Amino acid sequence: MEKKNNTRQTLVRLILIVIAIAALLAIAWCVWYLVQYYQGARHGQEVQEIGVTEIRVIDPENVPEVVELPVDFETLQAMNPDVYAWITIPGTAVNYPIVQRKGDVGFYANHSSEGAYYTGGSIYSEDYNTTTFRDPVTLLYGHNLRNGTMFAQLNDFADAEVFAQHPQIYVYTPDSMLIYQIFFAGVHSNEHLLLNHDFTQREDFETFFTDLKDTRSLTAQLREEDFPAYGEDKVLVLSTCFRGNNRQRFLVQGRLLAEIPVEYTTNH
Repeated sequence: MEKKNNTRQTLVRLILIVIAIAALLAIAWCVWYLVQYYQGARHGQEVQEIGVTEIRVIDPENVPEVVELPVDFETLQAMNPDVYAWITIPGTAVNYPIVQRKGDVGFYANHSSEGAYYTGGSIYSEDYNTTTFRDPVTLLYGHNLRNGTMFAQLNDFADAEVFAQHPQIYVYTPDSMLIYQIFFAGVHSNEHLLLNHDFTQREDFETFFTDLKDTRSLTAQLREEDFPAYGEDKVLVLSTCFRGNNRQRFLVQGRLLAEIPVEYTTNH
């Protein structure tokens, strides 16, 4: 009887030890997760402070011949050579560097624009696209984070007022400023756009955007007069998780309206 009790006590001790170890590991993981998350968020704020000065809003009816480059690409690319552009949507919190890691399409889904591990990720393209913005369709990804950063605010474009008040996307490269006129915002399936549609082919291009134009949904906004034409227009697609169902995507799409050469200030 005493031997049975000893065995039972030993078993209980072992179970308690296992539970204690599991609890310690869980706590350690939570601490690590919180540390890397807040370090990544802090880094994002530092990058914004280092990388970009005041953004000049451009009147699409009066496009200048040249603009000052507000982005310090020299500093950003010294931190991470994968940085190749900067995106901002005037009047929103979308104001970030754009990165791409050749040969690792998902790298920046969980790494900061500096290249450090960060579950909040970055704004990035996959190497199915070039980094020139000359492809028929360039696709950028960003997480829908609960704190409202990255591409979380894209979901707000389902509101007609927000869609009307923020008609343009700006992209800066070391050589130019690209202005995109937003023509669509709405929910889409989670299909991979670049793997399921060959936008270099007229039929694929026209079918996709015709179907998009025919979208009738409470979560979709569009400007029919600004839809792109095959062979004439370049399209920028911003993609994030749909707020109402993370198995769907929310897309904001713009047509290239103007490309303006940049001049460097003495600070850059």
